[in-house]
Amino acid sequence: MSDKLFTEFDPVSEAQWKQKIQYDLKGADYNETLITKTPSGIHIKPLYLPDSQVEMNLPSRATHDGGWYISQKIYCGNAAAANKKALDILNRGAEGLILDIPKADVDLEQLFDNLPAVGIQVHPRFMDLDFLDRLHKIAPNAYVHFDILHELGHRGNWFKNQKVDFEKHSKFLKNYKGYFSNITITTSHYQQAGATVVQELAYYAAHLHEYLNAYCHDASLQDDGIYSAFAKADKRINIDTTIGPDYFMQIAKYRAYRVITKSVGKLYDLNLEAYITATPSLRNKSLLDYNVNLLRTTTECMSAVLGGADTVHNLAYDAFFHKENEFGDRIARNQLLILKEEAYLNKVANVADGTYYINALTKELTEKAMQIFKEIEKAGGLVQSLFEGTIQRKTKESDTSEREKVQNGNQIMVGVNKFPNTAQPLQSEYEILPFQKIEHRKTLVTPISFKRLAEEIEKSEMPKK
Repeated sequence: MSDKLFTEFDPVSEAQWKQKIQYDLKGADYNETLITKTPSGIHIKPLYLPDSQVEMNLPSRATHDGGWYISQKIYCGNAAAANKKALDILNRGAEGLILDIPKADVDLEQLFDNLPAVGIQVHPRFMDLDFLDRLHKIAPNAYVHFDILHELGHRGNWFKNQKVDFEKHSKFLKNYKGYFSNITITTSHYQQAGATVVQELAYYAAHLHEYLNAYCHDASLQDDGIYSAFAKADKRINIDTTIGPDYFMQIAKYRAYRVITKSVGKLYDLNLEAYITATPSLRNKSLLDYNVNLLRTTTECMSAVLGGADTVHNLAYDAFFHKENEFGDRIARNQLLILKEEAYLNKVANVADGTYYINALTKELTEKAMQIFKEIEKAGGLVQSLFEGTIQRKTKESDTSEREKVQNGNQIMVGVNKFPNTAQPLQSEYEILPFQKIEHRKTLVTPISFKRLAEEIEKSEMPKK
């Protein structure tokens, strides 16, 4: 195509476009009519043009080759069954495994029998240094993910107590070289409890800062081995996240995660690298027309990939009301395989680079998140804010606001509050209780717990037993 086709026309600035739009609105207010106000406090304009382009110095994926990995989570209550399932799914397209370990007495030799040396994340639900030592001898190239601050925030208690937990965590970080022992930060409880994207990113920054501050400034925990390992980029920050429904906002969120990681690391003269693992959130999934969950998880996985997540593991459409089953697992895995092999989402790294809209979103998310982060630090940091209930209260406020919008129809959930599928009625019982489970136990802080947005609507339509 000839370049002359375009040189014949003068470029049009954003100000000129805005002037034209205001003329065509015939008196209607531009800001009220065309500016979208998000729960995160970001105002989305109707157009983004080169003259308002935001320059972004965006860190690349931790994989460096621009690739992303398809993984699948396996519950490892039974080592033999988990091993059999792991070998099967690796032969059917999965490129990695996330092993959910409920107890320390699992037979590790049986669990890891014939598994590959790399591509395995181990997520223990406990803190046991003897278990980690046994694991390192059997699988030294595994990537261990556990987060003592997530335990406090999500469960309401430390594993043992603050002093013991940090001492054990520091030993874990310094005892093992390389990526076996990284700082892991889990933000899924913030997102699934209703935090806005800005809040999620701000709490991540405070979460990361709490660890770095402890290991760099607390005399009882200081150890040159920990600090130097991160300073040399011999370790990295694992970020375990859930993906929300707002497609472009989520793309920007994952880009912002990397920018914030770099920014917080610079406070300690560290060149931090992040490895992001993402899975769709349960928050917007529903029993009502549950097949729509397949569409939701597809677009969510796409946004995580385009935003630069390193590992994506999908959520089965029926994960919250059916026990693990072959059909649900296979469909979830094949959704990712289609994105990679047929939609070619593995062919271009940082595909969102240069997009005016997403760059602007990334910059605004980062700036607003860092503002909240600074407020948290002025108030004493993440742990102090959890004990004072500040983070829980702010998250609850955001949750309540969104829940009310769903209830009154101002926020659309297809198949739930609009276009319901009357041919797919609710059942009186499900294999798994699909509603929020309340545990009556004593906690140090109010847990950041979550329930799905559609639960109240579902309960009102449940058939009588």
